[in-house]
Amino acid sequence: MDKTSSVSQATSSASGRKGIWWLMLILSLAGLLISVVLARIHFKVNSEAGFHSFCGRGSTFNCDDVARSPYSIWLGVPMALWGVWGYCLAAAVALWGLRARRAALTAACSLPLFTGFVGLSVVLGSISAFRLHALCILCASTYGINLSLFILALVQAANIGFSPVAAAPLHAFREGAGKPLAILVLLGATVLGLVALVPSYWPQSGKPRASRLAGSGLARGEVPGGGHWIGAQKPTLTITEFSDYECPHCRQAHAQLRNIVAQFPDRVRLVHRHFPLDQACNRSIERPFHQSACWAAQLAECAGRAGRFWDANDILFELSNSLDTQSTKKIAAELKLDPAALDRCMKGEGLADVKNDIEVGIALKLEGTPSFLVDGQVYMGNLPAAVLESLRVAPDASK
Repeated sequence: MDKTSSVSQATSSASGRKGIWWLMLILSLAGLLISVVLARIHFKVNSEAGFHSFCGRGSTFNCDDVARSPYSIWLGVPMALWGVWGYCLAAAVALWGLRARRAALTAACSLPLFTGFVGLSVVLGSISAFRLHALCILCASTYGINLSLFILALVQAANIGFSPVAAAPLHAFREGAGKPLAILVLLGATVLGLVALVPSYWPQSGKPRASRLAGSGLARGEVPGGGHWIGAQKPTLTITEFSDYECPHCRQAHAQLRNIVAQFPDRVRLVHRHFPLDQACNRSIERPFHQSACWAAQLAECAGRAGRFWDANDILFELSNSLDTQSTKKIAAELKLDPAALDRCMKGEGLADVKNDIEVGIALKLEGTPSFLVDGQVYMGNLPAAVLESLRVAPDASK
């Protein structure tokens, strides 16, 4: 074989490897787009009782049922957001492969990464099939993308002379020893992604639990006409939250607001009102949804009549992933409530209090939770940054 032919084959081989990296980048971006759509569905499904996604109307193939399941969240973060992070990482590896001069290093790193993607697909697919008996079409699409990425990584590995998956980490270590900066950049990006992702959707990470704030000396009371408040006696900002104890986004939002109250105890007042997305007490809910939410709201109101509303409120939010009516005795014992009196209250005065809040929410045309009322303006999902930013620049009018 002459020199010209060898150069031609090498050029062709490099071009082929680059084409595979381009395909991996396209697949990673497709997975990223699907994950963003799934994240939106997750939020809507768990906060708006009347929401149906375009892939959530069947019995077997139903993205909405999967999004409502406890398996849709890991470490307090929706799996869809883990997907966003994972596909960003995959796209970064593909871009690295397109630009890297040492193809062996990039291929050796990509193989264990996409092996992990396939393993996760098998686990999640099995849960959908055998535990939930419902399949999310969009999720299944990501499983196909993950398998394709794995196959392409195998091809790249074969192109540079190694194929066993088990050998990839060792190969990556040997190759990376000569190029530590690239490895450090990739590991740094991975760690930064986790640091940015987990605290934003996991209220307990690095923040005091809401229950710690219940006994922190914050003023509290009741609003005439309904609602319990905690925070400033003479507030410069009053935030009324309409919440549901089974809503994961309500739990997150409530923890964030409680920390804001702790930060500005003389300026912010948080008022809690109930809007359980449960047809057992909410006439605006037309189908079964958060089926323990009414019970939980009634328990909180009845605890409030014994002066323990905020303690009950905190416990119920902490248990939001596993609420059921069988927890009544356990919670009553923890709060030292009379079980018989609690049972009578939940069937009478507690239910009436909850329905009163619900009617206020219906009058405000609430479509889901969490919802917030500030100065007569209703905000759905999140408070605008400008509302909270005003705390940092406005003078303390309470003094």
